[in-house]
Amino acid sequence: MTSTETSTAPPSRSALGPAGAGVILVLGAAVWLAYALGADAPRAWRALLVSFIYFTPMAAGMAVWPAVARVARGQWAGPAERSAFAAVAFAPVSLAAFAGLWIGRDSWAGWTHYADLENAAWVNTPFIFAREAVALVFIWVLIAWFVRRAGRERCRRLAGWTIFAYCIVFSLVALDFVMALDPHWFSALFGVYFFVSAMYAGVAAWTLAALVHRRTDTRRRHDLGKLIVAFSLLTTYMMFSQLVVIWYENFPEEVRFVIPRLRFDRWGGVSAALLAVVYLGPLVLLLVRRSKLSAGYLAAVAVAVLAGLWLERWWLVTPTLGGEMTLGLPELSITAAMAAALVLAIALFDRWAPAQAAQAEEVAAP
Repeated sequence: MTSTETSTAPPSRSALGPAGAGVILVLGAAVWLAYALGADAPRAWRALLVSFIYFTPMAAGMAVWPAVARVARGQWAGPAERSAFAAVAFAPVSLAAFAGLWIGRDSWAGWTHYADLENAAWVNTPFIFAREAVALVFIWVLIAWFVRRAGRERCRRLAGWTIFAYCIVFSLVALDFVMALDPHWFSALFGVYFFVSAMYAGVAAWTLAALVHRRTDTRRRHDLGKLIVAFSLLTTYMMFSQLVVIWYENFPEEVRFVIPRLRFDRWGGVSAALLAVVYLGPLVLLLVRRSKLSAGYLAAVAVAVLAGLWLERWWLVTPTLGGEMTLGLPELSITAAMAAALVLAIALFDRWAPAQAAQAEEVAAP
């Protein structure tokens, strides 16, 4: 199938349409709110933090991936770009979740429980939220500008600045909303690991969205599968590079991150599951070329990767804040609500911006 044939074929409707996504969004948000206002409020607010640091970088990463392709002078994406661009519509949900984190900050902001910190000027609640608000608004506006211009021209220079801004903004998110939960722990590589793994989630989500909307032919499925494998290996390398330094230095301020996740039996199993699914799984599951060409099989791998990366974000946050290794309605309700919001945002983008998206397909097509 040629790129022209693919772009002119009408996209199929998702099995979870806008109406179904809207119902899940409302129900999930209502269940989560009941927990947030009830006796288990800290757990509910931790769940919102996990969903925020999972869905926001992932959705932004989806929209940034076409910028990566253009900077690399890639011409393979074609109509699949539309599925990636649509994630920009998630911006209002991302900012609303950020506002919610400000409201519930007393239940999850770990740095507030420490006194006389050496970095107290940096780990300061108003300063953290002020700089994060500026950074998030900036990155979403920049991505929206790129998406708008990408429909008319290749705009490689703007694409390069968008990628650069993405790396800086989500490194900052990693420092402020993950590392600062324990202000005595630090890692020079964690910011890089965070935005690389977010791009990994972004390409998996892009692959799934493009497959659901039938915007891929066998060649594009093969390319997206290779990107998933490549970023699984890059993410694995970043995590290994971080952990090996902590292991051989054996500094108390660094091993406090490793010990709960690798030495405690209750979290050791989660770490092993992440190794099998997120870090090394795609290398095994997508090693053979034929595996990347099957739409159903590739979609299943993408779903497994996305589920594993959500678990990884939960794994990053919960042990630090002293939460139990328990998944229930507080976590699942807000996760379902945010996932439904992303599906709804993509559907609304397709409905409200069909002309701009079609122009982007023509510009990106080889």
